Amino acid sequence: MEDLINTIIHIDVWMIGKIFVLLALGVYVVFSFVVVRQVKLMTEVVSGMMTNVLRLVSWLFFLFSLAVLFLTAVFL
Repeated sequence: MEDLINTIIHIDVWMIGKIFVLLALGVYVVFSFVVVRQVKLMTEVVSGMMTNVLRLVSWLFFLFSLAVLFLTAVFL
């Protein structure tokens, strides 16, 4: 019982905050991947002059979100 009380007393609030930030960024990476998939499906149905640019932008968005997650995990 004393171990449980000591564990509860010594909870690091900053560590909990860091975990929530990393989880939120993980959700952001999943969202950016969904955007890439949606753009891929859209460009298969609709063709136009901007399809290659849209694909590039969606992939850059995904890579940027991965970089932010990685850098946050390393330096947080």
